Amino acid sequence: MVPLDHADLVCHYMHGIGVEIGAFKTPIPGIRPIYVDRFTHYAGEPSGAQFFGDACELPMRDSSLDYVASSHLIEHSANPIAAFKEWCRVLKDRGIIYMVVPHRKFTFDHTRPLTTVEHMVEDFHRNTSQVDGTHIDDFTLGIDWILFSPATPTERIAEERLKLAEEYRKNIAAGREINIHFHTFEPEQMRALIAAANRLSIGARFHVLRLEDLFSRSRPDGFLVIAQVSKPGAPVSRRWRWPWQHAQAADVLLSDARKM
Repeated sequence: MVPLDHADLVCHYMHGIGVEIGAFKTPIPGIRPIYVDRFTHYAGEPSGAQFFGDACELPMRDSSLDYVASSHLIEHSANPIAAFKEWCRVLKDRGIIYMVVPHRKFTFDHTRPLTTVEHMVEDFHRNTSQVDGTHIDDFTLGIDWILFSPATPTERIAEERLKLAEEYRKNIAAGREINIHFHTFEPEQMRALIAAANRLSIGARFHVLRLEDLFSRSRPDGFLVIAQVSKPGAPVSRRWRWPWQHAQAADVLLSDARKM
């Protein structure tokens, strides 16, 4: 079966006003969201975001968005369930989560163990933040360095692993966030993680509508999760496509939202 691509799905699921988190140079095609990012610049280049935001702290009002979109983003969150809770906060009842996740078996994470759901539930209970060094060695010593950094000469790989680990440890010691793949993911484990999140107090429930393996056709190293949020007691949101208007975008932003 030929893998699907964004064009096959976004028009069906993502209408209205939404946000894409951490798009950088590869935004999801076919949508016109508000772009947020933790970084003004990444790898020496502007992030392209309009507002400062994080997977766990979005600059949007409660129940104001029709969708939350991300691609190759959730692995950079030290606390995925906290991110899910934040997405539930900003989404309307019946709002959509559209999430592309790197598949452990098809990325440089393939040599690392699969993160357990129990570990990520514990991260949620411990309020784990981005200033967390738990996975430094797991990441730096465990990834397939040839895929991670193809330009590194083979004889220098061991040295580069240790150098990067030390850099991350210094940042943690100084109370600074680090940017790594904290966790590894596969489709059925993600389904189990969503089920675990539904058993916790995150303000809503996720209903998985689609789970597509080897997504997308243009970059078949991930998988796609499309989920709908149910917020008991909330009014049913109207599901139509709005034209993009800045006044509508302003209506969903918090008053202290920081422009990039």
